[in-house]
Amino acid sequence: MNDLKAITIMFRATDALGKAIQRDVKTFGLNVTEFGILEALYHLGKMPIKALLEKVLITNSSMSYVVSQLITKEYIYKTQSPTDKRSFVLALTKKGQDLMDEVFQQHKKNMREIISVLTKEEEEQFKIMLKKVGKRASEYRV
Repeated sequence: MNDLKAITIMFRATDALGKAIQRDVKTFGLNVTEFGILEALYHLGKMPIKALLEKVLITNSSMSYVVSQLITKEYIYKTQSPTDKRSFVLALTKKGQDLMDEVFQQHKKNMREIISVLTKEEEEQFKIMLKKVGKRASEYRV
């Protein structure tokens, strides 16, 4: 009989991982949303707020608040889009770039430590399975 044990396990693992990420980025003086925005800008370069919203998966109202916080901390700056006067582009400041240069490798090392319980083969299978379940969930309609 198929029960929902796999879903329960997945939720518990997701919760535990989320808490580990929160604890990790807090050591850098950031919350998860701030880190997500900085990380996206760090790896992808400057981008419109709308594109960033899709990358970090937060609401527009939360984005406005977090962007304001990051501007106040002088980690990012906002300029008007040269192609669309109604939109804005975000980018890292020198201070934000320096911060991410300093903390990203440590964060990556910390996260790799968590996933290191899996062999390389298990990790590859895990990624395939998560993508498969995620795709099915995104297509699911009641």
